[in-house]
Amino acid sequence: MDKRSPTVIMEPNNDYWNPTRIPKVRIKFDNIISKAEAIDEVIKGGKIDIVTELTPAEAMKVSESSKAGVVESRAKTVLVGVFNQNKSGSKWKNKELRQAINHAVDKNLVLQEGHLGYGTIMPAMITGGSFGYNSSLSPYAYEPKKAQAVLKEAGIKDFVIATGAGHKAVADSIAKNLSAVGISAKVDTSGSDGWDIKLVEHFDWSPDHPYGVVHREFFGQDGGFRSMPVNKGFEDIGKKIVNSPDNQESLTRELEAYVHEQAFALFLYAPSKLYAVSNRVNFTPYRTTVLELAETTVR
Repeated sequence: MDKRSPTVIMEPNNDYWNPTRIPKVRIKFDNIISKAEAIDEVIKGGKIDIVTELTPAEAMKVSESSKAGVVESRAKTVLVGVFNQNKSGSKWKNKELRQAINHAVDKNLVLQEGHLGYGTIMPAMITGGSFGYNSSLSPYAYEPKKAQAVLKEAGIKDFVIATGAGHKAVADSIAKNLSAVGISAKVDTSGSDGWDIKLVEHFDWSPDHPYGVVHREFFGQDGGFRSMPVNKGFEDIGKKIVNSPDNQESLTRELEAYVHEQAFALFLYAPSKLYAVSNRVNFTPYRTTVLELAETTVR
């Protein structure tokens, strides 16, 4: 049984220890209005001022309003395709084939078709401005002819992309790219085994330790998303990161370069977090996506 209150009202605490962080507005959370109704209220300038967690389609609807706009946050989130190296007879243990898949996919097109352009293309697992970002890396170039030659020689004819419903458009766009290089690609939302890549979105909760929260989770021997044999090169760099507290960032950049060169995943993009915000409100989101409202003001 849902025991939430219909509304929650938060008043500024003027006795808070940090006077620079005392909220400037009274905040009312509506726990019963539907998301669709809330978006309509923002669009028409009604009783709702902020709606969180918009889909790209919802954001496009809000962007057409004269009374509200879309606030985009470059959140610390990654979306990649994990190669299934563990399935019987998998050819994805071959680095050149993983690299070829990365060259076969037009990441900018996938971002546009899958997320309406709301996101940032990634060279590996970390985006610019984040701890450990390696500025010497570039996303894999879209080189379909090069990719086709490698994949054809390896006899890759079929490909299964596993995804949940939330990333179906992303998977469809990837499948279209692979079809263009001669591969019959199928999108599977059933959760069955036998996939070649699985789309995984994951959030980096750590401000300064992406190895533990992101890299290890995808590629480490105890990672929850790992679908590959234990990789000694990866584990060796990971041990250095854990045992070198004063050299974390440079070693993280080294790990990013290794993950990129090995093409452990189909590197895609960091999806932006989207908010519908009334024109009468000044709101700046945090990259953590925690809803911080201390700086929010009403015009």
